[in-house]
Amino acid sequence: MAEIQRLQQVVDALRKKAARIDRENVSVIVGYTANYSVFVHEDLEANHPVGQAKFLEQPAREHAGEIARIARTALSQGKTLSEALLLGGLRLQRESMLLAPVDTSAMKNSAFTRIE
Repeated sequence: MAEIQRLQQVVDALRKKAARIDRENVSVIVGYTANYSVFVHEDLEANHPVGQAKFLEQPAREHAGEIARIARTALSQGKTLSEALLLGGLRLQRESMLLAPVDTSAMKNSAFTRIE
């Protein structure tokens, strides 16, 4: 939980710093559109021959620092806040897809990252 809070603090700091660059109230969402993905994500009792439960939460925690660095670097290179957060979100999506359980690949293929 501390990693996610640290990431949120970095995002908040980046928003303040980038206010002159991008005046939007921006967030990026990373998720899966398959209607059963939340159940697969939360079911710690299920046996997955390929992948695991918490396939989105775990990489969010493990890669929080890297995702923040990606966003900071993008901002320092003149990217907008939207672009910087999108790059970080795409990195999280990639890492989560590596851990997503695979049966038919339908859920894994439903991964998305979008600016909101």
